[in-house]
Amino acid sequence: MNTSNKIVLTFFLFLLMTNFIFSQKEKHFSFELAGSGGIASLNFEQAFFKDTVTKIVGCDVFTNKRKGPQLNWRLGFSIAPVDKNNGTTLVFPIMVHALFGKNQHKLDIGIGQTFSISTKGNFFFMMPASFGYRFQPIDKRYYLRLSYTPIISYLVNFQWQNWAGFTFGYQLKNKAK
Repeated sequence: MNTSNKIVLTFFLFLLMTNFIFSQKEKHFSFELAGSGGIASLNFEQAFFKDTVTKIVGCDVFTNKRKGPQLNWRLGFSIAPVDKNNGTTLVFPIMVHALFGKNQHKLDIGIGQTFSISTKGNFFFMMPASFGYRFQPIDKRYYLRLSYTPIISYLVNFQWQNWAGFTFGYQLKNKAK
C-alpha cells in the first residue's frame, strides 16, 4: 500500500468516526499535553450510552438508568516530529475510557489503538493505555484529567514507553429537543 492510499484510508476512517459527533450524547473537545497522542493532541470524546427517558404519546413513562461505569470513546489528532528516518508523524489515537465514580471525582481507565503515518511513508500501530484521575465538576462544562499513559508497541517487538498526560476538556452544549 503506497503512502497516498494510507493517507486516504486514514482520512476516511476519521470521517467515519466523526459521523457519531452529531448525536445527542454528552460530547467533549479536549487538549491533551503528552499522553496517548504523543507531545500534544486535540481530541473529541463522546459517551457510548446516555440515560434515556422513554416517551409514549408525549408522556414520560420510565427512565432507563445504566448501571456501572460511564463508557466514552475518544478520537484524537496529533503531529509529532520523530527523527530523520521517519520525519514528522501524523498520529490518530482512538480510545475507549471507563469512568468510575458518581460525583466530580472519577477514576479514568482507558485502552485504545493509535494509527500513525510519517511523512516518509512509514505506517505505525501502537496501543495506548490510560490510568488516571478525572476531575469533572457537576455544575461546570469542563474537566481535568491527570493520567499515566503508557504506549505499548506489540507488532514487531514488545516495547513499553512510559508517558504521562494532562488533559483539559470542555463539554459541548447539546441541542435542545
